[in-house]
Formats: sequence, C-alpha cells, structure tokens
Amino acid sequence: MNEVLKVALLAFNAPGYQSLALGYLRAYAQADDRLKGKVGFQTLDLTTDTDPWWAAYRVLELHPDVLGISVTCWSARHVYDLCRVVKAASPSVRIVLGGPEVGPIAEEVLARHAEADAVVRGEGEVTFAECLQAIAAGRDVWRVEGVTARRPDGGVVSAPERALIAELDSLPSPYLSGVMEPIEGAAYIETYRGCPHRCGYCFEGKGYSRIRSFSEKRIESEIRALVMEHEVSSFSFIDPVFNLTSERLEFLSATLAPYAEKGVRLHTVEVDIERIDDSAAVLLAKAGVASVETGPQSVGAAALAECQRRFDAERFASGVAALKRAGISIECDLIVGLPGDTVDDFFDGMAFCFGLDPGKVQTSTLHVLPGTDLWQRAGELGLQYDSEPPHEIIATRTIGYVDLRRAEVRAMWLQRVYEAHI
Repeated sequence: MNEVLKVALLAFNAPGYQSLALGYLRAYAQADDRLKGKVGFQTLDLTTDTDPWWAAYRVLELHPDVLGISVTCWSARHVYDLCRVVKAASPSVRIVLGGPEVGPIAEEVLARHAEADAVVRGEGEVTFAECLQAIAAGRDVWRVEGVTARRPDGGVVSAPERALIAELDSLPSPYLSGVMEPIEGAAYIETYRGCPHRCGYCFEGKGYSRIRSFSEKRIESEIRALVMEHEVSSFSFIDPVFNLTSERLEFLSATLAPYAEKGVRLHTVEVDIERIDDSAAVLLAKAGVASVETGPQSVGAAALAECQRRFDAERFASGVAALKRAGISIECDLIVGLPGDTVDDFFDGMAFCFGLDPGKVQTSTLHVLPGTDLWQRAGELGLQYDSEPPHEIIATRTIGYVDLRRAEVRAMWLQRVYEAHI
C-alpha cells in the first residue's frame, strides 16, 4: 500500500446540490492528528444524471486505495453499478459505504453486494476516520465501532454500535475548514441533529435518542463567514424543523436578520406549521425566509395513526394564513400510499391544501425506507414495496397498484391546474 493512503469520497447528488455529509467526513478526518500526513483526499460531488461507468472512470483515474461513498435511496442503484465497475477494474480498492440507505441494513447490503467491503452505520465522522486509521495501519476494519465489514474468511461482522457524538462543535465545519465551497452563492447549514417527531415513513432522527445542537457561537460564525467571505446569498437549512423551539427561532431570526436586510434569503426551510402564529411568521420573515415546506402528508385518521403523526386542521390552516400575511410562500406536501389511507383520503388531503391556497401543493409516492417504522412493520401493515431502492410502494391493503398509479397521474394533473390558476 502507498505510504500515503489515497481516499476518494463520492456522492451522486440531485443536480445543483452538494453532499454536506462528505464535507463533514473529510473535514473531520483531515483534522484528526492520527491521520495527518498519512491520508490524502479527493472529493467527487457528482449528480444522479452522471453515468456510473463515467463516474467509475473519474474514480479510477485518481488511483484511490479507499473509496468512500454516501448512499441514499435515490442514488443507490448508481452506487452499486459504480462499485461493480470499480472493483472489477481495480480489485485492491477498499469500498466503504455509508448513509441512510445502507446503514440500517448493513449486513444485508454486504451479503448482496460482494463489491463493497464495509458499511459505516449511523453518524459517520468518527467511525470513518477510525476506519481509515485501521486500513492505514493494516488492522481489522470489522473491529471498529459502528462498522459492518468482511473478515478475511469472507464472513460479515458487525462491530458494536458507536455512541452518538456528544459535542457537535467537535466536528469541524466543512466550509470554515475549506473542504467545501458554496455553489453559485448557495450553502447548506446544519444547526442540530435529531428530530422531535417520529414519523413512521421518515428516517430523519432514527437512531438519535436525543436532539444535539451546534453552539450558537458556531452557528453565528459559520453564517457570518459564508456571507462575508464567500458572498453567499442563499441558505438551505437541512434541519428537520426550523422552528424547533420559540427560543431557537428567535435566535436564528436575530442572527440572520442583518444579512436578510442585505438580500440574503432562506429557501424552503421545513417548519412545524401548526406552531406558527403571526409573531413566529414575522420572525421567519425577518430571518429572510422566502419559502417553507410542511405537511400535512395525510389528513386520513388511520394513516396519521399508523405513521405516528399528528394533524390539527384548524391550527394548520391558521399557520398557513399567518405565513401568507408575512409574505412567505408555502409548499404543502402530501404522500400517496401511506398505510391506512384510501384514494379518497389522499384526494381529501389535496382538496384541503388547495382550499388553503398556499402557493404550492406537492405530492409524492411513499418510499418504504430502510430503518423506518414502516420498513420494520411492512408485513404487519400489508405494505408491498420494491425491495430495490428507492423502495417505492407497490400496493397497500387499501389501495391497489392500479389505483396508486391512477392517483399519481390525477394528482399531477390537479397540481398543474392549481399552478395555472396561481
């Protein structure tokens, strides 16, 4: 093996996006004293419209010793195609996967994909750095906490779970460390990890027993540097709920307001809309929030119960009205194919949202994601879904395959009619 371990990090992103996860992985590993002078990095932020064979060429021309890949349900098929080509062309490359698509089903992934050597489960920064330390020193990767890997005899072993990172400020900022650069004046911000909700269809916060936050000082410094030094004019907050608490909303509004006055905007932050009144809407507007994304996902009582999701129609409508008065655009999201929902329930949800005239109504089809409650209870709930990513729903006990497809087409037509009206 080379004296310096050559590591390529790769992600297939939606066009126009970057992988913040890779930024955190690289920033942490580069700052680790145990890896300094021993590991060199290259990052390939590609898009899902990149041909996997071309992506394999990009990887192989770097001659990496280790290839680390972030995997989501949307990118998984590209990733597995890429891995097969890379491994066939260069068998010595150690392929390490991580991310929400593979972490919850690590042993299954390695059993099905012989080209992958290891899977990092859960939060990846510390685990991946220790994985690289083991590889560089010739030690057993499968002994690293939070890793599932192959032993020399071909067997697959999962090491014990790794504890959550207690102090998020111990993670270097991908931007402040110079690992990532904003694209076209846009940057991502993560201010905490975890989620206050436990929606059955969502992986956000799974495995996180509590919400952990970056310090206010860290958040302020990151925002300041991005605006003042990198001339960022648009932020995307990846927090599951922007208005997590009233105190946090006040802090973010006060921090962002001076930049908002100069034209900096926040696009499509996710909010708990049932907790928004006029005062909260004003705080969002002062922060430069141009648009928000919210539920209800469903208005059907059975689906809401199965997915552990609450919905108060009156408070939801009140939140939409408050945001509209503050000049903030709203995107209402609905999911077709949730367990317990009928076709009528789904279109009742569309009618409810259209009646509020939020500005945008977005529908999507249920994806039964690994690690979620619906994935674990699929048999009990009668969910038939594609075992291959992105795990789209095929049929439920209350909606058959044909009716699901008809609902998708009708929903698309209704969205276009609404948008034309706007």
